[in-house]
Order: sequence, then structure tokens, then C-alpha cells
Amino acid sequence: MKSISILVFVLVSFQYKAQDANNQPPAPTNDSLNKSIQSVKKEIELLKNLKVNGWIQAQYQYADTAGAKNFDGGDFPGASNQRFMIRRGRIKFTYTQKNSLYVFQLNATERGVNIADVYGKVIDPWKHAFSLTAGVQNRPFGYDIQMSSADRESPERARWTQNFLPNERDLGAMITFQPQKGKTLYGLKVDAGFFNGTGIAVPGTGTPTLAASGTTGLNGFTDFDSYKDFIAHLVYYNASKNGKIKYGIGASHYNGGFVLQNNKVYNSITTDTMGNKIWTIADTVNHSYKNKKAPRVYYGVEAFFSVNSVIGTTTIRGEYFTGTQTGRDVDTRSPQALPSATDAMFIRNFSGGYAYFIQRIGKSKHELVFKYEWLDPNTKISASDLNGKNGMKQGEIKYTMMGVGYNFYLDTNIKFMLFYNMVSNEVAQIKGFTYDLKDNIFTARLQYRF
Repeated sequence: MKSISILVFVLVSFQYKAQDANNQPPAPTNDSLNKSIQSVKKEIELLKNLKVNGWIQAQYQYADTAGAKNFDGGDFPGASNQRFMIRRGRIKFTYTQKNSLYVFQLNATERGVNIADVYGKVIDPWKHAFSLTAGVQNRPFGYDIQMSSADRESPERARWTQNFLPNERDLGAMITFQPQKGKTLYGLKVDAGFFNGTGIAVPGTGTPTLAASGTTGLNGFTDFDSYKDFIAHLVYYNASKNGKIKYGIGASHYNGGFVLQNNKVYNSITTDTMGNKIWTIADTVNHSYKNKKAPRVYYGVEAFFSVNSVIGTTTIRGEYFTGTQTGRDVDTRSPQALPSATDAMFIRNFSGGYAYFIQRIGKSKHELVFKYEWLDPNTKISASDLNGKNGMKQGEIKYTMMGVGYNFYLDTNIKFMLFYNMVSNEVAQIKGFTYDLKDNIFTARLQYRF
């Protein structure tokens, strides 16, 4: 601070001397000069509250097949199976004051520019344990969403996350309880809030409007019905006294939905006279479903364990999800625009999850990554039940993924990533899915971080 004061004094003095040399009024008194210095120092102090950071992820990808559909950065063009792209180009501004902060983050790629974060956070001035956050922010569900893409050991979040909580952020308000270090219950964090449920749109990452066919509505920040989704997340993290062992466990709940546009609702599976499982339309004689709520109810549990030993840091991390999801016969994705007035909706029980095994090689900059994940959109049927009839279409197909990766941390700013994601789908008597699709993806990424 002393050096800043000297620099400010020199600059201000030089300014006044320059004015005097150009027949300007004489130099000010010591008192006015001191006021000018104090004013500049105050502005510098305010600038110290502003933090700017970001990252760029430039990558090359190769797919088994031209036009491969995927969750590793968006579908390939129909005539291409390889591409260069800027997966993420982030710049984040954080302005912090004593009991509040403001965050504004942009994402800029060759596909367009979108807002990633715009929110304000107010912290209670007494215990500094409670806070209120309002604006566009990460949904408080599970670990996968909360972890920054700059820190993640694989290129993308889990398929379940991308399907059911697209683009991970949403517009809403959340209350957080998180005691400070040294306080009782330190390590515990509880989030609870209400959100639009539509998520936000990110250009070029798949199908931005995840609505039924024929929809012409807006997406992104625009909410399309009166329902608000409730999300809660409870997690506890801790570490050994020497810091070599770290562990955590958590649970999440999501309770939301969207407005149904008609009575074409299928909510049960029965067996026909031939022994085939079929979707059965809901009872519309005694009940009306139009303008009622289509359920989106999720439950999640998470855990991680990390130990630092002579072979390096070993980390095991995973999440499991289950619940109820409403979607189309060909698609289980959560809608980001109002569904069509003619398309039927299917209410399914699902399960999904992922598990990581991450090994840092000794004290080196090298890291090996193994990732397994799955998404079963309908736990009440198997591949043998899928015949393309009676509503049994590609929206029921289970996917499993096995990923193998290598990361090299050149320094704190630069990371190289090589990752091969092997995708398998259930083989069924459905057009286009009578075999395991060739949709494996190789990603080579260079990340610059500042």
C-alpha cells in the first residue's frame, strides 16, 4: 500500500506540473493535493474488490461416424466426423464487498455468445452462515453441476445431467446455510431454492429447444408456465488433520414439472395378450390432465473419497440418480419450451449415475482418469420389450458410457486433456437401434486459464 501511495503522489504531482507548464493555474496547495491522492487511493481500493478470471477450452474431436449424435459438445454435422471447436470461452467478473458479491460471467465461442452467470449474493452480517442468491446460477443439485468445467477431469458432465438439467444453470433464488471455518457444523452446506425449471440456452450444444415437435416458443431464460421447481441440496465435506484424506457425502432433491397441453398422457406399462409390454394411456374418463402438472421429481446421492499417498492422489467420486421424468416417446429430455398441443407425454421411472476413478501419478503433473456412467430412462422395461410399437420407441433406450482419459497439468494455467468416450446403447427392434451405434468420441483439449 505504501508503494501505491508513492506512485499516486508522483502521478498527481506530474499532472499538476504539466498543467503549469501550459500556462494553467498554479499548482494546488498541499491540502488539495492530499485530497486528490486520497481520492485516487479510494478508487484503487474499490478496484481491489473486483476479480476477473476465465478459461478457454480449444479442442479437436473425432467421432466414429459422420453426423454422430452425442453429449460431448453437441451433434456433429451430417457430413463430418471431426471438428475443431471452442468448447467454452469464459470470462467471469466477481465484485465482492463485506456482506455481498455480484457475479457476471459470459461464454463466447464460434457458435455464439451467451450469459453463463448473472447473480447477486447477500450474506448475513451477524454469523456469515446464511446467504441469499438470486439470478442466473448453477442449479443446487448434486456434485456434477457444482463442479466447474475448468476443474473437471473429463470433457463433459454426465449424460443424465445434460438430459434432465440441461446446461446446468437456471434462473431463480436460493438460500444457503454454510458455517465458516472454525464454527460449529463447519463442512456442512445446505442449499434450497425455487427456479423456473427451463434452464438456459447455450448455442451449439445439441438441441437448444427441448420441446415437443411443432413448438415455436422461446427458450433459454423465458419461463413458459406458472410452475416453479424446488431444488434442495445437502452435503458434508471434511478432511483429516494432515489434509491427506478428504471425503464427503451428500443428497439432493428436485421437485418440479411443466404444464400438460392435452390428455394424451401415458403413465403405466401393461402386458398385452401376446406377452408384450405396452404403454397404456391414462384414465381420461374420470380424470383430466390438460393444464395439470407433468412431474419431474428427482432424487440424488453423492460421495467422494480422496487420499494422498506415495503413489499420488487417488480419488473416487460418484453420484446416483433416480425418480420420475416426463418426456416424449422419442425423447426424455427436460423441456425448455412449451410442449406441442398435440404430442403425447410419457411419465417414466428412471435411474442414472456415474463413477470416477482418478489417479495423479506421484508428485508429477500427469493424471489418469476412468469414468463409467449410465442412463436408463425407463427402469420398468428391458431391451427385449422395445419393438417400436405401442409407444415403445427410442425414448426408452438405455445408454452406458465408459471413458478413459489422460490429463497433463503444465502449470496452474494450462491443462492438456486426452479423453476417449465409448458409448453403448441397448440393441432393440427399433429403426436405427437394431445394433450398437458407432458414436464413440475422442477429444483432445487444450485449456488456458487465467
